[in-house]
Amino acid sequence: MDKNLIIIILISIICAGSLIGVFYKMKDGFGPFNLKVYGLTIVIAVTALLVLSDITTEKLTACFGIFGAIAGYLFGLKKE
Repeated sequence: MDKNLIIIILISIICAGSLIGVFYKMKDGFGPFNLKVYGLTIVIAVTALLVLSDITTEKLTACFGIFGAIAGYLFGLKKE
């Protein structure tokens, strides 16, 4: 097996475990804090998987820009 494939599988397992842990700890549904945690966990997981993929740098730049915008939005949410 390819070394990158093994790392991608391990990262996928860790991220899936993190998302399951987030769902397990949620008691009040999707509030602002839970949305931040869940959203940032997904953004981090997908970004880590994209870094290890064989996609060219030119195509990844747009993806990272979109993920940065999503992460900025999630960090900017205020508790009402």
